[in-house]
Amino acid sequence: MKTIKLLLAADPNLEKDALTHRLTEYLKNLRKTRLAKELIGDDEHSVDLGGDDFEKVATELSDGVALTWDDKRRIKKRVQRILQLRTEASGLGHLSEEEIQRLRPLMNEVRLVEPRDEHWVDETVSALHAEMPWMAAATNEVWRALRQNASSKDTIRLPSLLLSGPPGIGKSVWARRLSELLEIPRCAIDASLGGVGFSVAGTERGWSSAQPGRPLETILQHRVGNPLIVVDEICKAQSGTSDRGAHHAFSDSLLSFLEPATAVAWECPYYRTKFDMSHISWILTANDASRVPEPLVNRCTVIELQALTCKQLRGFARRQAARMELSEASLDAIERVIEHSMDERGHSMSLRNVIRMLHRAVALESRETHH
Repeated sequence: MKTIKLLLAADPNLEKDALTHRLTEYLKNLRKTRLAKELIGDDEHSVDLGGDDFEKVATELSDGVALTWDDKRRIKKRVQRILQLRTEASGLGHLSEEEIQRLRPLMNEVRLVEPRDEHWVDETVSALHAEMPWMAAATNEVWRALRQNASSKDTIRLPSLLLSGPPGIGKSVWARRLSELLEIPRCAIDASLGGVGFSVAGTERGWSSAQPGRPLETILQHRVGNPLIVVDEICKAQSGTSDRGAHHAFSDSLLSFLEPATAVAWECPYYRTKFDMSHISWILTANDASRVPEPLVNRCTVIELQALTCKQLRGFARRQAARMELSEASLDAIERVIEHSMDERGHSMSLRNVIRMLHRAVALESRETHH
C-alpha cells in the first residue's frame, strides 16, 4: 500500500511522552550516580573498585531514587517549553491546540488508492462504458490514464477533465459512478453557488465564516490522499468578496490545485500551512466550454459531449431497472414516458429525470399494499 505525507510540517507533539520519559530517566540517573559517588567516597578502598562495580552500585540505588512533586513540575515545564519551540519551528505555531489536533491525522502518512492491475482497469472501465456508452470519449480518456497508472505501478491519478455538453446528459452521474467503481472518495462542488471559490480553497481567518476547503476536508474525513473532486457548472462559476473588501476569483482558487507546481505545495488559506494536493483527480463539468475561463481550459483535457437520444435514455433505463430489480410493468411505463418526452427540437428528457423516475418506481413497488 502506497502512502504520502500530505501535511508539509512536522508533528510538534509526536514525542511528548517520550520526551517526558527521557527527562525523567535522565534526572533519576543523575541522582543515583551522585548518590553512588557519595557512598563509595574517595578513600583507599574505593580506588580498587572498577567501572563495573560503580555501575552496579548505581543500579542498586535506582529503586531508592524517587522524584518529588517539584521535580515533576519542572520536567513538565521543560517539556512544554521544548514543544513550544518545536511547534514554532514546525510551521504550526500560529495554530491553536484544537486545530493541530484536527490536522494530526495528516501528520502521519495517508493512503493512496492504487489500481489493482491492468485487467482490473479493463473490467472497471468496461462496466462504466456499459452503463453510460454515450460518455465513451470521457471513458476512453480515463481508461488510458488508468492503464498507465497500473502499468507503472502508480496510484490512481487522472488527468484534469473538462466535460462540456448539454445539461442533463449525465456528466455528474458519470463522475459519481467512476468514483464508486474506482473505490476512491468523491467530493462534489456546485460552482454556480455563490462563494463556491471558498468551498474549493477555504476561507481566510478574516472572514466571518472561516473554514478549510472541501477537498482538504474530504482528505481529512477519509484519510485518502487521491480523492476525486467534481466541480459542476464551472461555466457558471461566481467570485466572492471578503469582509475586508478583497476580491477572490473562483478560477484563481481552482488554478492553484490544477497547476502541478503549486499543487505539490499548496498553501491552505485557513490553516496557513502547506499540503501536497498534487494527487487529487479533478473533473469539471460545463454546459458550454467557451464560457469557462481560458486558464482553466488550458489545464484540462476538454471533452465535447452530445445530447442524449431517446434510444440511449431507454437503454440506460433498462440497464438500471435490471440492477434495481424493477418489474416489467414499471419499466414499460418509464419507457413510454421517455418516448413521449421528445420536444419540438428533437431533444428528450434529461438523465436526471429518468433516474428520478426509476427511484420513484422502486419506492412504489416496495410500498406495502393496504387492504
